[in-house]
Amino acid sequence: MTLLNYGSYEEYLDHFIDINDVRYIRNWNVSRQFIQTACGKSCMGPLLSRSEFAEQRKKLEFMWNPRGKGGSVLFGASYKGDDEVLKQFALRELKLINKQIATIVFLIMRSQKGFDISGYIDLEQSLRESSCRNSEHYVNWQAIFEGKAKLVPGPHDLSYFDWYSNKVRFNDSANFRVIPNGAHSLLMMHRGDLKVVCVNAGCNCSDSRNAIRNVYRSSIYGDCMFFDHIIRRIH
Repeated sequence: MTLLNYGSYEEYLDHFIDINDVRYIRNWNVSRQFIQTACGKSCMGPLLSRSEFAEQRKKLEFMWNPRGKGGSVLFGASYKGDDEVLKQFALRELKLINKQIATIVFLIMRSQKGFDISGYIDLEQSLRESSCRNSEHYVNWQAIFEGKAKLVPGPHDLSYFDWYSNKVRFNDSANFRVIPNGAHSLLMMHRGDLKVVCVNAGCNCSDSRNAIRNVYRSSIYGDCMFFDHIIRRIH
């Protein structure tokens, strides 16, 4: 994960805040101030100041030249195939990069060992990390759109379930925090506007209305579920 994963300094600070801290303090802005003033570098490690964050992020943008800016070509811009899921990836790419939406994708795939795996993927983070080939979780999106590779859930994604070993893993991403919840199965809180998204397909709770659900069928991916969260701007 790099500074390019954070759209603002506030999102960067949120990475250091635990959800239990927010429940105790009951205010995100106060939690952010506490991280900056009370902790700082003494207990949070290499915590950057606002100016340091802006300077380092700008350098990374210059080095990696993220897509969608300055006329750069999007991975899905030239896709002319008829696979419905790949079409949906391409349709969302620019909106994801511009932080207009945040999309969670649920996939069930067959692993290289021949066993089923499933997971929830932060689509924007997956696309963003493809800008750096040295990333630990690099995904070759050009090859995906060319039909030479597949998007497959991994242990680093928001949620990962290995059906053979019956093991599940949860991870926060740059855009979402995972909130395991028995009643709703799994909740995801968007780091930017703090809205909670319920990704239980059979649930109709109030949190389920914070994302638009759609299922698309594909010969490559089978049934793929998209949860599109429209990002609210906090002023």
